[in-house]
Amino acid sequence: MRWIFCLWLISTNCFLYAANLFEHGKWQVAIVQPDYPEPDEWYAAQTLAQWCEAVTGQRPQIFPESRAPQAAAIYIGQTVEFKKLNGIASPGEGDQAVCFLSGNKIFLGGNQPVGTRIAVGRFCERELGVCFTFPGVQGADWTPLSQVGWPRADVFKPKFPWREIAGLSNEISQEWAYSIGYGRAPQFSHAMHIAFGKQVEKEDPTCAPLIYGVRQPLTGSAYGANPNLLAPRAPEWGARYARDWYHNHPQDFSVPFGVNDTLQFDDRAPSSGWYRDRPVRTDYLIRYLNQVAASFWQPGGDLKGEYHAIGTLAYLQTLQAPQVRVHPAIFPWVCADRMGYGDEAFAQMEAKNLKAWVNSGAKRVGAYDYWYGVEYMVPRVNFKAQSQAIQQAAQAGVVGWYAEVSPLWAFDAPKLWLGAKLLENPEQSPERLLTDWFKAAYGVGAPQLTEIYKICGAAWERDAQKGGTSQWLRHYKAERSITVFTEAEFAAITQNLKQAVALFESQPTRSARVNRQYQRLQQWCDAWNLVQKMQATFKARTATPLTAVKAEAALHQLVLAEVDLAATEQRFNVKWGAYGRPVKWAEQIGRDPRPEWYAKALAGGVDEARLARWAAEDTVGIGVWLAAMAKQPGVLRDINFNIVELSPARTNRVYSQDDPLAMHYVAPAGILMTDVPLKVTPGSYQALQVKLQPTSDPEAQVFVEVYGKGSRPNFYHAIRCGVKGGTLVVHVPPGITELNYKIRFEKAVILEATTLTEWEGSR
Repeated sequence: MRWIFCLWLISTNCFLYAANLFEHGKWQVAIVQPDYPEPDEWYAAQTLAQWCEAVTGQRPQIFPESRAPQAAAIYIGQTVEFKKLNGIASPGEGDQAVCFLSGNKIFLGGNQPVGTRIAVGRFCERELGVCFTFPGVQGADWTPLSQVGWPRADVFKPKFPWREIAGLSNEISQEWAYSIGYGRAPQFSHAMHIAFGKQVEKEDPTCAPLIYGVRQPLTGSAYGANPNLLAPRAPEWGARYARDWYHNHPQDFSVPFGVNDTLQFDDRAPSSGWYRDRPVRTDYLIRYLNQVAASFWQPGGDLKGEYHAIGTLAYLQTLQAPQVRVHPAIFPWVCADRMGYGDEAFAQMEAKNLKAWVNSGAKRVGAYDYWYGVEYMVPRVNFKAQSQAIQQAAQAGVVGWYAEVSPLWAFDAPKLWLGAKLLENPEQSPERLLTDWFKAAYGVGAPQLTEIYKICGAAWERDAQKGGTSQWLRHYKAERSITVFTEAEFAAITQNLKQAVALFESQPTRSARVNRQYQRLQQWCDAWNLVQKMQATFKARTATPLTAVKAEAALHQLVLAEVDLAATEQRFNVKWGAYGRPVKWAEQIGRDPRPEWYAKALAGGVDEARLARWAAEDTVGIGVWLAAMAKQPGVLRDINFNIVELSPARTNRVYSQDDPLAMHYVAPAGILMTDVPLKVTPGSYQALQVKLQPTSDPEAQVFVEVYGKGSRPNFYHAIRCGVKGGTLVVHVPPGITELNYKIRFEKAVILEATTLTEWEGSR
């Protein structure tokens, strides 16, 4: 702490210079950046100038250090002056930032270039009164200032040295993240495919894994099977990969060495039990990484991992803490969807596992979370679970936090803002922090929006308790996420929004600040309108018409709902999509009951001409294809699902008691794949019908997917089946000559039959 005390002593010099930074409509200081700034330092200087102008109406000048004025100035980043004064005397690990004063100079900098951006953001918060509620100038809250006083010294040394949110779509949202205190995590992600690529297999075929007794090639894909880590030369290849990484990335703190994003391990990989419905391969991985760490893996000689690390993932089958001792140089990141903290049993299990990792021998442990937003069709926020997860991780001794996010800003901004503040200091009151945020973000509408998020939190807590201790990304990219909220909760949210809008509209005049707050509320209303359109589409897809006439009516209603959703989504993305990822709910895999409803209507005597007119109008669905199929008989084709990839359970396959021929797959998740691609004719029609027997698990889901191969890439189509099955209809586009079908399921599936029918169609 000696260096902090020294900075305080230096800061006392500011009282010799009583002039304000901004007064009489003019900035009394300039901004000075290094002559050759790092990109982050350049952005930091520009950001500071932007916010100075937004708050005061005047923009200060920016100078390179070699042309810095003799008068007072704000120095940004690792300038020569900053280094002379030993601005960060003890840099440590992760991201740190300071604001200190010496004479008439103010220094904003960090131990890393990104730390300088954090320092600027904190200056804007503390001295300019900016609350970064949302990205962009219009997303922030502030009041105009006619005077800006001399700043206070500041030291940012967060409880979690590493904090990063990934999945932000542009520099504007990334700037927002740095401004509120996020930085960059070291390397640690999926990388077995890099360490063991095609060249390794050529030189050492023993590294290629055996999967169900068949040797699989090392494809170099992050989704490919993990290599055989028991191969005699596997540690040698790992050490070589680590050394090469540091030669090519000398600035990196760690080398990424996580398992691939797959459930496939070599048949010989030992399992040490079960954890969350999956076999545990952690000891298998750690024994291997320990061998790498015990070799010459760091070219600078830091083999004990004092200043470098081997980053890896505690992920799926390597999630549970190991029984073997971990080399201190190994830096594991423990992956869990901590929305599950809404379930007490899950929270206890996760906290215990984190603590076990911290006590495993690893010098550093990080937490990897999933704060997704736009992939869900309702606001996915539970402040209580989020806060508890961060606080328990801090108590366990975790030093890093990494979260995947794809924010729908209208809903997710407070979640990401709260995360930044708690990762800095977990001892803060989440309630007090959120009170400040909602007041800044929504002004007079803050009470209503606060109540809305309480409703959201209660809904997701209830859902987490349904998921139990083995849950993982519940409802991710699934239209059924709309069912997390009850009808009463939908109504309560709508009512609170109406009240908030009425409060703003009742004001006779609105300042620029209030107009910005009202604009944020309008964004929430527009996003909620989109949710309601999604709800209407989900209801249209899950209707159960009992007669031919009702089936025809349901077809019309389905088309109307989907067209309305797509149009509303497009308008929303045009209006609000500047800072975030576009909403693509209309493209998510959904239930498509058209084939069964069309058949029901046709068999029930509904006028065929009327059905043909409906088909012609169904431009967003498969109505045109159904009409073509009705004109000619199809040809049955053989299809075998002989390749099975399961997230294992103790018993993977049993026979149905009701039908000995029906195969019952019992697993948390799995994929049944065609053993060979099907040769197809471009322009033809394909219909794969899947018959299911209902299972006892109400959350069981089955998806049918098809991938096309040929001269036209990226052809993909999918549906979600109903309780009794579904039909995936495909019009083979030009250039596609092969199709691969998959049946993907969650929880369990009883597969009764599959039937593939082909129509010649038009070329």
